[in-house]
Amino acid sequence: MKFIEDYGKLAIVYKEKEYQYKEVIEGIKYYSTLLDIEKEDRVVVFTENRPEIAFSIFAVWERKGTSVNLDGEYSEEELAYVLRDAEPKYIFTSEKNYETAVRAKETTGSTVKIIKFEDVEIPQGYTPDNYVVEAPEGDATAIILYTSGTTGNPKGVMLTTDNIMSNINPLEKIKLYSKEDRFIALLPLHHILPLVTNLLGPMYKGATIVMVEELSSEAIRGALQKYKITIMVGVPRLWEMLHKGLMGKIRANKLALKLFKLCEKMENKKLSKFLFKKVHEGFGGHLRVMASGGAKLDAKIMEDFSTLGFMMLEGYGLTETSPIITFNRPEDAVAGSAGEAIPGVDVMIAEDGEVLAKGPNVMKGYFKNEEATSQVIDGDGWFHTGDLGRLEDGHLYILGRKKEMIVLSNGKNINPADIEDEIMRNTDLIKEMAVVEYHNHLMALVHPDFKAVKEAKIANIKEKLKWEIIDKYNVTAPKYRKILEIKIVKDELPKTKLGKLRRFKLKELLDEPVAKKQEEEKVRERSPEEETVEYLKLKKYLKDTHDLEVTPESHLELDLGLDSLDIVEVLSFIEANFGASIHEEDIARISNVGELCVLIREKGGEYSQGDINWKQILTEDVPVDMAKSTLVGKVVRLATTPILKSRLSMSVEGLENLVDSPCIFAGNHQSFLDGFILNYLLPEKVRDKTFYLAISSHFESGFRKFIANRGNIILVDVDKNLKETLQIAAKVLREGKNLVIFPEGARTRDGDLQQFKKTFGILSRELNIPVVPFGIEGAYEAMPYGASMPNKGEVKIEFFKAIGGEEKEVNETVAETRDVIEKWLMENK
Repeated sequence: MKFIEDYGKLAIVYKEKEYQYKEVIEGIKYYSTLLDIEKEDRVVVFTENRPEIAFSIFAVWERKGTSVNLDGEYSEEELAYVLRDAEPKYIFTSEKNYETAVRAKETTGSTVKIIKFEDVEIPQGYTPDNYVVEAPEGDATAIILYTSGTTGNPKGVMLTTDNIMSNINPLEKIKLYSKEDRFIALLPLHHILPLVTNLLGPMYKGATIVMVEELSSEAIRGALQKYKITIMVGVPRLWEMLHKGLMGKIRANKLALKLFKLCEKMENKKLSKFLFKKVHEGFGGHLRVMASGGAKLDAKIMEDFSTLGFMMLEGYGLTETSPIITFNRPEDAVAGSAGEAIPGVDVMIAEDGEVLAKGPNVMKGYFKNEEATSQVIDGDGWFHTGDLGRLEDGHLYILGRKKEMIVLSNGKNINPADIEDEIMRNTDLIKEMAVVEYHNHLMALVHPDFKAVKEAKIANIKEKLKWEIIDKYNVTAPKYRKILEIKIVKDELPKTKLGKLRRFKLKELLDEPVAKKQEEEKVRERSPEEETVEYLKLKKYLKDTHDLEVTPESHLELDLGLDSLDIVEVLSFIEANFGASIHEEDIARISNVGELCVLIREKGGEYSQGDINWKQILTEDVPVDMAKSTLVGKVVRLATTPILKSRLSMSVEGLENLVDSPCIFAGNHQSFLDGFILNYLLPEKVRDKTFYLAISSHFESGFRKFIANRGNIILVDVDKNLKETLQIAAKVLREGKNLVIFPEGARTRDGDLQQFKKTFGILSRELNIPVVPFGIEGAYEAMPYGASMPNKGEVKIEFFKAIGGEEKEVNETVAETRDVIEKWLMENK
């Protein structure tokens, strides 16, 4: 059948070189003269995106052969597998991949002939017999694409010309594109989605294709504007990136946000295009269609782009279905849906919820693998997609991959992608994440956006993500869907070229073998930094104090496991030995030990051995604003007492255990009410000299700030400056005041006692201050986390005998304090 003809117009743009349809056809025809093949002989196309892909594929078709399109990033081993399996006669490749092709040929002993694009020179004045390019007969195998195998070896998916046309014709029928359109090709053309939508379809119709060599935002924006792109096909990862950038700017501008909210209500694309003209100009000003495929798109992204005046359409399919099974029509697009079945294709949901498809788009089968074919195409011709879904008013909704669903021991089924999407849409600090089952509970593997983390000056990444992002999700999630563990990973998560998570590889990230790390250390290239005095002294210090093996690339938190207190000690060591004053905010801007050494040189002087300990750190003087009068505190107590007494029955025991000297009150944190209840139950003479540390971000409003500055509350920023927080606490205690500390660091989310941080133990030992443990019971039931008003209930507080001081080791004080509270809580359950 006729597939391409000379449309007398621009066909392909690459590296600013323009190829007319006439030139492309001449290239195809000449490339076909290089092949000596018969019907359905295989020819491998192994290259990055470039015009020669079109020359190669269509040249193979001209000779009635089968084009085997491979990932240009294939390794020698991966290519060797295909050479053995497909037994191709030729390989078309580029200079970039030539050596890999040669080595794979030698490894397999294949007789395949390798044709390098750079060696092919089309003779000047070359004129073919005709300017029509033919495709193979309808049921002949036109394309073989190898799936990235999750278990076992990749399988070759055989697609016929009829398969391909079953996808091209419906899009043409609904007039989604015409020969006047200009496509931007961003995705690698060895994948079926971009192959059909960015190459085969446009060339069949006579449209223009702009191939972008560099996938940077500047290159993409430049191509969109210069070539007036009208259709852009992408995967969710691309749309997520663009959406995050756009919405971040809109939220940061009050007027833009108001206009966005207006457009949300009006649902008028003309109005949206007018109000957000600059946004459209950023995309070139001519973009008609944004099409998404390859994975499920977050409905919110589609809705927001629609609000901005864009037409965004989502489809669904697989390599084995050429690829489209369903697609949203422009006049009936539903966010969150994968659309309706394309003409000629039937879709049904099996009893177990699996999506089945039947029609001319279903592959011929897996190459030389009838057993695997029979496992996915049943006797009635239904293709089993492996995806779970539901049909509603003809629209298909994908719920997740069958084999990727997490099934907990309680029988609950969880789609990890749903949780990931919910968390990701509410933060800019996470670049990628995956939810996995680990020891029968959910764990989040998180790859942070380190650029955003640095800009936010976050020193303790894990604590920030745990409490301000994951915890916010957990508060509203059912118990079985809560994330109980979080692991930060430095490198990007394993994905396919189209950005899909390769979930079967995630388990490797959970328990990285020590042997693997040791092997990596053996082959690691040594850097000049390892010879510097800063690195050598820092390495020795971390080995002596924490028994850590360090490299210049070691991340202080993620690789070495240093927490906020450890960082304070490290920075104090640096100041004592190098004279370099480095703050925790500086640490937020660096990523590893090597960069820390550079910072030491920038800020410090010669090495001079110095001792450092917590006593020295805590005796450094810092300004502390403590209320000179207790009047405001008394007024607050008077104002809150009626509310507390109307809702709660409060009792206290152990008042005889209170001490006359300054002390640290350390207790469990059950509720927002804890401080108010404690303030109510403490005797007046103790209450008047008792202060509370509070996180400054919780007291930004005018009234709260007024109360804090004039009451017994001292505002600190633990995330950005733990050292200063400790010094403030020490000064309060040295001035004869008491300090209330909740060592869990946050209110309980489920009523259970959490682990204690050791801050109060350090203060107790170094300042020789006693710790008075106290337990609170009933406050969680009265006002659990997230509640806005207290319930009626009974709350008990008990103070226990003082412990700690300079005679106790820090860990002893911490453990004994927690133990006495835990025992009391168990007795009062």
